[in-house]
Amino acid sequence: MKQWKLKSKNLEGIFDGLPEGLPAAAASILRSRDICSAKELQLFLQPPHRLPYCPLRLSGMEAALQRLGKAINDAPITAGRGKVGIVGDFDVDGISGAAILVEGLQDCGLQVEAYLPHRVSEGHGLSVEAVDFLEGQGVELIVTVDCGVSSNAEVERARQMGIDVIITDHHIPPDNPPQATAIINPCIPGDEYPFPHLCGAGLAFKLMQGLYQLQGRAMPPALLELVALGTIADLVPLIDENRYLVREGLKELGRTRRPGLRAMYRLAGLAEKPVNTDTVSFQIAPRLNAAGRMGHAYDSLRLLTTNCPREADALAFQLENQNRERQDLTRRVFSRTLAFVEDLDPLPSFITITDPELTPGVAGLVAGRVAEAFGRPAVAMASVGDGNLIGSGRSVPGFNLIAALNECADLLLRHGGHPQAAGFTINGENVSTLNTRLTAIATNQLASVQTGNGLEIDAEIRLADLNPQFLDWLKELEPCGAGNPKPLFMTPDLTVIQAWEIGDSGQHLKLLVSDGRRKLPALAFYRAEEWPSAAQKVDLAFTLSLDRWRGNDRLSLIVEDFRAH
Repeated sequence: MKQWKLKSKNLEGIFDGLPEGLPAAAASILRSRDICSAKELQLFLQPPHRLPYCPLRLSGMEAALQRLGKAINDAPITAGRGKVGIVGDFDVDGISGAAILVEGLQDCGLQVEAYLPHRVSEGHGLSVEAVDFLEGQGVELIVTVDCGVSSNAEVERARQMGIDVIITDHHIPPDNPPQATAIINPCIPGDEYPFPHLCGAGLAFKLMQGLYQLQGRAMPPALLELVALGTIADLVPLIDENRYLVREGLKELGRTRRPGLRAMYRLAGLAEKPVNTDTVSFQIAPRLNAAGRMGHAYDSLRLLTTNCPREADALAFQLENQNRERQDLTRRVFSRTLAFVEDLDPLPSFITITDPELTPGVAGLVAGRVAEAFGRPAVAMASVGDGNLIGSGRSVPGFNLIAALNECADLLLRHGGHPQAAGFTINGENVSTLNTRLTAIATNQLASVQTGNGLEIDAEIRLADLNPQFLDWLKELEPCGAGNPKPLFMTPDLTVIQAWEIGDSGQHLKLLVSDGRRKLPALAFYRAEEWPSAAQKVDLAFTLSLDRWRGNDRLSLIVEDFRAH
């Protein structure tokens, strides 16, 4: 059970400056997000500046457009040369960003060759294998998505082959970035772009926005679908320009004509249902990620870009099966890991996980669930042969994982990532030393930080107050995600009318609860084993899910935590 903290215990004055007629829970939500006046609320909901921003404000954009313009002017392709190579990554951000460039550049008259790395044999980023392959395909220009800003040697190899490179990447650049034709990255020192939180697909979208502007053409709305997928899946803050891209992209996803997505919707039971950030996060993105985790990410790129219904059906079926395999494997490894970590006394500051069944495709998922369960940074490592292991880590607030790995760079063959999620390759002989160092770093950094998992509750609310007017108001806050999380509520003293296990192996919990005035269903995913069967009265912490079934809206509570009342 997690520690619960109500953000605004004292409700006195919460309405000051906010629009009249707001429910108390709504005012608490706004105050918890530092929105304290009607003007600030309006700025959040409808920013006065024009979105999306002009792409030319990104440094490197003008040089990139000049090079792409030259490629377009040099078309048609002569003697099999002159193709544009696109190098993405094997997660949804890299896949959807690659799809943006494939469709956009083809629409602009260019012949393209897409390349996505294999998770195990190549790892993240632009590789020598990618450069060599694309050179053999007649590529004279490479455009990267979500990678490349640290690939000095690979960019230099391309230059020696006569291949220009345009890098689009949102990762933190090194002190000496590659000598590329252009680097589009708002994190580059001196860049004056007004919004620094675009994901890889977001930067690919900006590049295409600039190219369409250069040609005096409107962008195809279908590209908004792809940028929304990457932006939601990559957990970048859904504020400002990202909020705009996701809001407009979700509209397109809801009416998509892509055969691959339509086939996926049918298999996942999403047909005729509204598409929101939860749909992407928990239904679409895991299936797209499954290809890279259990096979090759190129299959997901094909699913997004194919125009053939038969191919779309086959790929959607394949991804559905791979996603189930991924779920089963993650569940087995996490179950053993949970039992192992619970027996550790004392609980270490940094948790290192190994398991004979672990694969690079699920290591990050296991690490994430361990970090969430125990409130400690964690890394899971999978053997890949030759005495090497691939590690994937997830962090907790107060601990910068990539900075910690940078301190251990002498032990690693390669590494990269973000403060909250990072990965590396290491020789098995160095694993013990790495664990010792990371534990020491975590012990020092987290000494003044309250560890353990806590829940920041936006508002306490009665079930009876979850009326249509309040739900309509909540919709104004959407799209919700990183940087603008779904409001988290708590309701104490609920009567449990019924409790039963659901899911393929009974891993999920479904409840029917009542506050004496209203009954609602509640779903607790992967929590069935923790449920006290004799519980009659509970406090619930939950978010809300509004689903449509046979033409009617159904409200459910999505349980984040429960405790005996």
